Amino acid sequence: MATDKSDNLNPISDLLHGHSFPALAGALRAQTKSIIVDWEKAVRKVLPTERKVNESQLRDHLPQILALLADALAEDDPAETKRLMSSPSQHGEVRVKQNYDVQGFILEYRLLRRIALEQIESKLGRRLQIAEDLALNMGIDDLLQRGVVTFVLRQEERFRAAAESEARYLSFLSYDLKNNLNGVIMSLEVLRRRLKQMPDFADGAEDLEAAQHSIFDTVDGMNRLLQAERIRKGAEPHLTTVDLHALVTDVARQCASQATRKGLLLAVEIEPGAKVQTDREWVALVLQNLIGNAIKYSDKGTVRLARQSRRDRRGSWQVLLVSDEGPGIAPENLERLFVAFTRGPDERQDGVGLGLAVALQAAKQLGGELNVESKVGAGSTFMLALPDDSKG
Repeated sequence: MATDKSDNLNPISDLLHGHSFPALAGALRAQTKSIIVDWEKAVRKVLPTERKVNESQLRDHLPQILALLADALAEDDPAETKRLMSSPSQHGEVRVKQNYDVQGFILEYRLLRRIALEQIESKLGRRLQIAEDLALNMGIDDLLQRGVVTFVLRQEERFRAAAESEARYLSFLSYDLKNNLNGVIMSLEVLRRRLKQMPDFADGAEDLEAAQHSIFDTVDGMNRLLQAERIRKGAEPHLTTVDLHALVTDVARQCASQATRKGLLLAVEIEPGAKVQTDREWVALVLQNLIGNAIKYSDKGTVRLARQSRRDRRGSWQVLLVSDEGPGIAPENLERLFVAFTRGPDERQDGVGLGLAVALQAAKQLGGELNVESKVGAGSTFMLALPDDSKG
């Protein structure tokens, strides 16, 4: 006859199969009030932080827990025992609401075990038999396990809700700041152009241009935060047929003014007609971060944007390459390069250290990879590999 495998996961159900412990159960019921009183004193002594909790809050569901355990010890039907011992643990939920930590929660059950054993043996006037001792301890262990699981799940829910609220606030704040700063940038540009036409105010025009660049960097940092938050929430990519030449050309055009300010050239070396099934917006996001980094850390030369087709045992790939002629990255810095809030090798550069972490996460959610090859003094090449299911 087939057996329910879940029975094997309930030690007390196995122990009580065909057995009951009426004397043990009776002693537990008789001593419940005394156990609770002694337990409350012990908890307040060992856990000073719980002194602020009133009597009803501290005792919480303990009477029901002990009654449940007594019923299970008195029952000789394994199915009924399993039902009793698998009932929801409200004790864990209440302790989360009372801002307990999990260590304090576990310690409560350790104290309960010792006090219950002392009170029951005092009532029976003898030491527990081996089977009784096992049954009592397994019952308390089972209650503790379910309580801890409930406690941890509810605590995770609270942390997740708090993180989501904080993220929503950050998003709203970032959007609001970005819109306002864009307005400031436009006003500064109008004023800069006017001052530039007046020789006496040439220095002021340069100062305004520097202020504009600072605001651009601030907006860029906020964009990184918003991108990271969107990806963190697990947004799904929308796959369409993407023209890689057109996409890379568009992104290069967006970064052109940034490159020009530093005296760099942007070269798109991708032939027309190359296509892949992917999310255009997400690939653009990755390229914006890679090109932006290449420009940021380069003082001369050309930033090249190229494409390669590659095939390996896992399938076919379209690989987009962003190469620069910057200072390169030392081997010891490569491992932490994609870690969030880690800055690049040149600490003089502005930024929050999110760009490459965002790019890596986006690449992964596209089913692709993001890697880098670099040599100190010879520049770096970042490679975004996108899965290519096309036959062409």
